[in-house]
Amino acid sequence: MSGGKVEQVVILCGGLGTRLKDVSKDIPKSMMPIGDRPFLEIQVSQFKHYGITRFLFLTSHLHEVIEDHFGDGSKFGVQIEYSTEPEPLGTGGALALAEDKLDDVFYLTNGDTILPIDPTLLDEGFHKQKCLGFITIYDNHEKVANKNAIIDDHGQVLLYSKLTSLPEMTGVEAGLSVFDKKILKICKKDNYSLEMEVFPKLINNGRLFGLKTSQRFYDIGTPERLELARSVLNDLGW
Repeated sequence: MSGGKVEQVVILCGGLGTRLKDVSKDIPKSMMPIGDRPFLEIQVSQFKHYGITRFLFLTSHLHEVIEDHFGDGSKFGVQIEYSTEPEPLGTGGALALAEDKLDDVFYLTNGDTILPIDPTLLDEGFHKQKCLGFITIYDNHEKVANKNAIIDDHGQVLLYSKLTSLPEMTGVEAGLSVFDKKILKICKKDNYSLEMEVFPKLINNGRLFGLKTSQRFYDIGTPERLELARSVLNDLGW
């Protein structure tokens, strides 16, 4: 798989939605309604629009709500598998738990964030750079979040920090990426953050590259951002 087309999308949809507790109640954050569809369904539609139809949902909190809605994916014209955390394991731990279900190379996105670009651009960039990870960096011209990364003119990621924003940082990690399954060998903990513990090691070894984009991402992490997503995402045509 490492030399061909990326065919699997892994979506991290186990978030608790603590900042949405007044509006989410009994549904997982990724299932918040956007018009007449849950947010997660719009994510599925984006990938399907670009010909990618195999999904693995990494679930936890209220996982049965997601499973009841999507089933095996057939009514949406896609294939869906599930891996459910018995307790929160972090982004890295959730991937490690699902290792046997992962393709050798896969798309990865967050269940509360959408970047409305053609995801196959990342597939092309990943194989061109022969790296282990290929992420997206939003140039942040709308200043939607603190900058957290430096990417050079050749697409190599030189620095990433989830905790600190520095003046020399050039953009914000935008939540859509491609990874080689080999990254799971970097950290053998049961509970760990991909961003905090794997990204730095990939950067130190020159194996993390990315695509810089001026297309902003949309997330539903707060009530205000949820309302913005609702005002935009229904008009994308997926």
